[in-house]
Amino acid sequence: MNEVVFQSPFGEWRIRSCSPPLDLAPFVKTFWETRGTVGYGYEKLIPTGAVEFMINLGPSQAVLQWPTDKNPKIFRNAWLAGIQDAPMFTAPAHGNDTFVTHFVSASLRPEAVRELFGVDAIDTSGSVIDAEDMLGHEISSLRDRIGEATDTRLRFDALAKFLRAQRLLRARPAPFAAVWAMGRTLATHGNLRVDDLCSELGVSRKHLNTVYKSAAGLSPKIYARLTRFRSVVDCLHSSEDPWVGIAADRGYFDQAHLIRDFKQFAGETPNSFLKCRGPDGERVNFAQVPD
Repeated sequence: MNEVVFQSPFGEWRIRSCSPPLDLAPFVKTFWETRGTVGYGYEKLIPTGAVEFMINLGPSQAVLQWPTDKNPKIFRNAWLAGIQDAPMFTAPAHGNDTFVTHFVSASLRPEAVRELFGVDAIDTSGSVIDAEDMLGHEISSLRDRIGEATDTRLRFDALAKFLRAQRLLRARPAPFAAVWAMGRTLATHGNLRVDDLCSELGVSRKHLNTVYKSAAGLSPKIYARLTRFRSVVDCLHSSEDPWVGIAADRGYFDQAHLIRDFKQFAGETPNSFLKCRGPDGERVNFAQVPD
């Protein structure tokens, strides 16, 4: 079990995480739990390349189309956040008063949406879906079991048991060609051309695009760009890091190329993001929602 404590002007929280059991490792990247006392107006989350299945043991959360969204979607118990190709904005539904936050989550590989829940990843891409709408009333029972568990390990065990049960009920294996191609994309940090993938697989570009969207939720080209972007972000620990050199090592040919991807996936330039992001490296918090 790993534990990291974060502090910022918006509060203090800790994240505990561990690897999944071997039988779930092909689908689950990690289990994680976060607890803390925080207060903020809203936050911007950058794409991670993963799908998040989140159980909320704290107050309701809002997902906004944009920071000025006057009609956000409210989530209370649990949700599935599909793979994203742009920043996502969330806010505490009760406003910016200090509150206790508590989430238990499985960070999933994109193809796990089919493998565990029987749903094409493209149907969840760019969306946040109420888990009860997707999986039924058993979500309430799962939340109760996790809430009643006395420690983090038992909460992860309850979540793992639920995912195994869902797989038995709903699994639709992801297309082999897509999973293989996604693995090659990750291994090359997004720097393998789509035509080369097609050649290695012996399939047409149209066929690969279809099965890729079903398993990954994104086209091969967008998934490659997101993978390359993440390979840079994951290497950066502070604004003092030589990010231009890191970007070049990861396949960015010039600064304009890098800035284009940062503007799409982070919503701002690399310099701006590195100056503003929080201590966990994934989000930017704001004190108030703009008028």
